Amino acid sequence: MTLSDYFDRIEGPVRTVTVYAPAPKPELVDWLEAAISVESVDYRSLPDATAASQSFLVVRQDGEFSAAIGLEAVRDFLEPPIHEPWNGALGDVPHRRVIEVFDSTVWHALQRRQLLAVSRAIETRAWRVASGTLRVGFQRSSALEAMVPVYSRLAAESALDIAVYIDDEWDRPPIPGVTIHADSGDEIGSYWMLVFDGDGDELWTSGLLAKERDDGEFEGFWVDDTQLVARLERAIQKSAG
Repeated sequence: MTLSDYFDRIEGPVRTVTVYAPAPKPELVDWLEAAISVESVDYRSLPDATAASQSFLVVRQDGEFSAAIGLEAVRDFLEPPIHEPWNGALGDVPHRRVIEVFDSTVWHALQRRQLLAVSRAIETRAWRVASGTLRVGFQRSSALEAMVPVYSRLAAESALDIAVYIDDEWDRPPIPGVTIHADSGDEIGSYWMLVFDGDGDELWTSGLLAKERDDGEFEGFWVDDTQLVARLERAIQKSAG
């Protein structure tokens, strides 16, 4: 299975979202409806005396309660702060809750900053486990060059096996501890991808795959399920030849 095959076959669970707030949130509801592949997004009012900070949304999966998320976390994901993998624990930033709840969900309108936040969440898992295999696609060498300080430290201060894939050539100095697969093919250059195998621990596995649209936004998803992560890893290896 190639990356294109994997991307086309992913199917998330049937989810509905209900926003609970003292006043309607039409812009947020419109964004959720456009951005996330869910069956419906509804609004329910809370008493006027309820503080805006207490607003939340409820996610149901196959008709059953799945999770509740504060709207502050959703707003945080709209323009997420970006932290290095070693700066802070996994749960220290509000938008991580959005990442956790909406795994295996197809997103139709992701910004680069949001994808970077998801990537950082996966890299933070790899940093904390400090072993296992981390595979990353940077599409072009210029994108990898900007991330050399991060991946140099990940490699130097852990026992991670780090494999990086780019579509073009790498004519810069080698990155100690990082295996660079240059000229990996058009599929590698078409996707934003990252996968961590958790070093065999299913609690830490995670993967991300997204494809840029003509308008500069991305369509994609992230997965935590061990089997889906393993399939994504195999798809990366097959697409890279």
